[in-house]
Amino acid sequence: MSDSEGLMFHAFHIEKTQDEFELDIPPTSGQEYLRRVQKESQQCPQVVVADIDRTILNKKQTVKVTDNGCLSPPAGYAPNIEWQQQQMADFSDVRQKLSRYKARTKKHETPGARPRLPLPEDADGWCRLCFGKYKLKANVETASMETDATATTTNNDPEGMPPLLSVVLRMDQPTILKVLEYQVNWFQATGFSQEQARWFYALLVCLEKPLEPEACSLLRSLARNCANLRASLESPEDNNLPPLNLLICLVARYFDQADLADSRR
Repeated sequence: MSDSEGLMFHAFHIEKTQDEFELDIPPTSGQEYLRRVQKESQQCPQVVVADIDRTILNKKQTVKVTDNGCLSPPAGYAPNIEWQQQQMADFSDVRQKLSRYKARTKKHETPGARPRLPLPEDADGWCRLCFGKYKLKANVETASMETDATATTTNNDPEGMPPLLSVVLRMDQPTILKVLEYQVNWFQATGFSQEQARWFYALLVCLEKPLEPEACSLLRSLARNCANLRASLESPEDNNLPPLNLLICLVARYFDQADLADSRR
């Protein structure tokens, strides 16, 4: 009995016999067939290595795509590493303070103080809440979003409502993701603004880690949009440059999308 046979269980009982048989002749019984299989297996080598011409595979290697879709920043537009590290530290501190505040107020929440928010699926309602009277560009196939008396939120500010603590505390994670998706879409459709930058920052503060695949995709889209808009700015003194750099930094470094980060310099 070979070593391999000693370590393996037999699926069928094979009677031991001294009868000889010819492999070229069909077996005459089930036992004879099993003995043939057993004998053939004993003649097989323990290890078989395929003789492959590896030069044939050289032209069929998997291509690694390194383009992340972000345009490189013009000279003097990207922040240095010290600035990025400071922003990450400040952002982490804000998240910790928000977490502690949630824990304190959870036991003493006053139902009457809760603001009325749109449903997660109500894109128009969230657009009115965030931006007030707001119209998309004419080339975007979306209806105009105007304030009306039937809005589900109490916001009547024509300029929209900032991301107040009382608002973001009422948003669970599915709502955070949905509003983040709306904001990314509005960024692509209508451009970028300081008001939207505040909403992006507040949503990132509330976004939980580890990231879900949908959240990761949204953050990468946000960073790419910011990088591409930054590359089109006419001056490093543009007021939109600091928030764009901040959002790119947070997505790339705090939320671990390192391939989108500005180089360490």
